[in-house]
This record gives sequence, C-alpha cells and structure tokens, in this order.
Amino acid sequence: MITIGMLIATVSVSYVPALLGACLFFLCVLWWCGISLREIAKRYLLIVPFALGALVLLPFSTEGEPMFAVLGLVGSAEGVHQSLVLFLKISAANFLLTYLLVTTPQFELLKQLRALGVPELLVSIMQMMLRYFYLLIEEVRSMVKAQRARGLRLERWLWSRLVLRRFGQMMGALFARSYSRSAKIYFAMAARGGVRQGGVQEVGVQHGVVQQVGANSGGHTNRRGVAKMAIAVRNVSFYYGEYQALRNVSFELPRGSKTALLGSNGAGKSTLISLLNGLEVPSMGEVALFDEPLTKESRALAHRRVGVVYQDPDDQIFSPTVEEDVAFGPRNLGLSEAEVDERVERALASVGLREFRGRSPFELSYGQKRRVAIAGVLAMQPEVIIMDEPMAFLDPHGRAELQALLESLHLMGLTIMIATHDIDFACEWTERVIILQNGAVYADDTVDVLFDETLLAGAKLPLPRLVQPFRLLGDEASGVKPRSVREAAQWIWRLMMRRQADGQTANNDKEEHG
Repeated sequence: MITIGMLIATVSVSYVPALLGACLFFLCVLWWCGISLREIAKRYLLIVPFALGALVLLPFSTEGEPMFAVLGLVGSAEGVHQSLVLFLKISAANFLLTYLLVTTPQFELLKQLRALGVPELLVSIMQMMLRYFYLLIEEVRSMVKAQRARGLRLERWLWSRLVLRRFGQMMGALFARSYSRSAKIYFAMAARGGVRQGGVQEVGVQHGVVQQVGANSGGHTNRRGVAKMAIAVRNVSFYYGEYQALRNVSFELPRGSKTALLGSNGAGKSTLISLLNGLEVPSMGEVALFDEPLTKESRALAHRRVGVVYQDPDDQIFSPTVEEDVAFGPRNLGLSEAEVDERVERALASVGLREFRGRSPFELSYGQKRRVAIAGVLAMQPEVIIMDEPMAFLDPHGRAELQALLESLHLMGLTIMIATHDIDFACEWTERVIILQNGAVYADDTVDVLFDETLLAGAKLPLPRLVQPFRLLGDEASGVKPRSVREAAQWIWRLMMRRQADGQTANNDKEEHG
C-alpha cells in the first residue's frame, strides 16, 4: 500500500529536483534490497521507447521561448522542461514498479490494487499483460530451443546474416503464434464468464445460483421440475460463412452420464463444444440445457452450468498465480470474496493442488497445469464438464491420475463429455459413444460400438489396441470385447483354459478309439 501510494505521489509531482531526488532514492533502495544493477537495467530498458519520445518530441511540439534549432525545427525551453519532467516521472515509476514486482507476489499486488478501488477493467488489463509477457517468454524459449537443436548458433550473431534472417523469421512466427494463442485465451475467458455476451448481465447471486436477466426479457426458472436431460441437441447445423461445420446434429445427454465424443480432425467436435458452452449459437436447430433452450440472450447462463476444459492448459490459464486463476470464474459470478475463497479451496482440494495455490501456474508441469485448468472450471460449480483431448501430452502416471479424477467427478454426480481421439481411453472409461464425421452424427450408441470394426473403419478410427490381438485369433475370439487390461487378461486365461480343455477332450477321444 505504501509503495503504491508513493507511486501515485511521484507521478503527481512536477518539480524537477524533487523528481531527481526520488529517482536517486528509489535506485538506492533497489540496490540496498539486493536487486542487481543488471536486473534494474533490464527493466529500465523497457521504458526506452517512452523516454526517447519524451526527450525528442516534446521540445519541438511545445510552444514557448525558443532554446535551440535542429534541421529547421525549433525546440522550446518549456518543451525541454516538460520532457525532463516526464522522463523523470517514467524513471521513478519504473524503479518503484521494479521494487513491487521483485518484492511482492503478483497476486498480492493485484489484490492491493483492487482494495485501492482501481477499476476491475484496468486490473484485468494488467493481468492479461502479465499473461502475455509470460506467453512471449515461453514461446521464445521453445522456438530458440527447437532452432538450436537444428544447428542454429547464436555466437557472434551480430555478424551473421543467416542468423539475423532466422531471427526475423522467428519474430514473425512468434507474432502469429502469440496472436493465435491470445485468441484461444480470450475464448477460455469467455467460457468462464469473463466476457459479457448477447446483452446478458449478471444481476445477483443467491446461495450459489446465478440469476440472469436477458436483454429483452425477465429472469426465468425451469418450470418443468428437475430435467432428466442435461443437454439436448436438436437438428443443429452451424456455418462458418459458406462452410457448414455441423449438419443436422441431434443427441441427448442424460444427467450424470459420461460420454465420449469421437471423430477425426475436422469432424466438428470443437464447433459442437462451443455451441454447448454458449460461445456460439446454432445457425439452425436448438441446443437446450436442462430443458431450457439456449439463445443469444440466455447463453451466459451456459458458462455457469457447462464448464469447458480445453486441450492445451496454457490456453486456459492466464493469471499470475494458481489461486488467482481458479478464482477468475467465481469472481465473474459476483460472489463475495469469502465465497470465492471457499470455492477456490474446494476446487484445489478436488484436484490435489491445495499446496500450490500461491505458485505461478507457469512453473508447474504439464499435468499440474491440466489440473489447474480443471480446478478453474470446478470453481464455477458447473453441472456439466466438457473436456477437449484431456489425455493429450500426458505421461502414463499423469493419465492414470486424470482418469481417477474424472471418475471421482462422475461419482459426484457431474455429467461429463470427453472429446478425444484416444479410442483406448474412451473404450475403458465411457458408457456412451457419439462419433462425428463430416459434421454429422455417424454413430450414437453404447461403448459396444467401439468393437464394430466395419463401423470404425467407415469413421476412420482404429479398433482399441486391447481388441486387435483377439481379432487375429479368428472366430474363436470374435466375441471378445475387453475394455481394460484386467478384462483382457481374464479373456486370455479363459481362452487358454478352453484350449486346454479342448486338448484334453481330444486326447480322451483318441484313447477311447485307440
């Protein structure tokens, strides 16, 4: 609080000696706190563009007594004074911010800004800028590492035209990748209520139930009692311009069910997820959540009831600490800080990350990031959770942990849909399978559909690996449908016993006819 107050006071002063003294004082404080001159210089370089603008432009753009001339442009004494004042303010502010960022956890800094009454929009912008900064660092590190692995040498790079060209190409790729990533982060924020859509505004929260008011209608409740179906998709089609991504899709998900959504790339899985979460609305047809049709006016309610966990957790995590990221959704619901803290505690406990709440999520492993993303969705207390490729890039231990977590969430009564290419995981975990092909429902049945070799071939999907060896045994094992390693082992034992019994019978027959 004291540092922020000093920052506000510093930028309010225009007396040059006072500003110069403040800069020297803050610089001494940084050195006394053990912050290296190199670290101070690195952060100070961030203000070079602003300092150059202040020094170069203001003297020539401010009216007053002429002081000097350069290339026919006249600089005024008043302009020089304003330039110096602005430069010193920027320098002092930079030193103070350096002190804050080095000595204060970013989460606490944002919390203090909220306590001072800084508008939430400005705090959110600062939060996104921090996320973007970390994003650029991550992208640069991964790209440099990949290029060095392919022979890039950075020694004496100032004298190498080839390295300079590679550096330019890398910067262009970095911009394209960061732009694409920022778009995904935006959609992840919207999925957790961070972006108001369709004129919907949250007007209150009572006992954890969000009351919504549409742009053209009053609030409504479900008059049909408890809905049997969590989701109902009826004759839905969706277009991106002229391209039809979904074609007359229809299915229903009962409450408490667990479903696998399968399909090759481009089949329409991602588009369908966006429709179920209210990020998009159908071009034709209807999506209903718990018997309530989803419209442009009511789709913000979908963010409360349907949580989405995206494939890459880095697309969904954008806050400086685990606790802050998990709290993002509940704060958008308008809950009190006490209720937010309670939800954060419960969500982190559910995924086994309670001790990581103060850590930066960007320092965690991929599997831990995935659990942070899940906790952020759980804190919204949704009734349906949709996960996009949850097993992607996880090691065997991480896959086992996540599968156990999914099972515990299902036992809690949540309706779960998994969009995946992993047919082995789907075979072991799911109760129901929906297969999309070319934007249409190709199959909608029990898990037994994953043992139909002809149907899977038509959908360009392989048989589960545990089934393939049994198919090679011919008719003897044609009805074998193992869903787990345990079941496969049991079937192997049965077949062995059957062959042993058949062999014993054959030997007995030979002895009788011998």
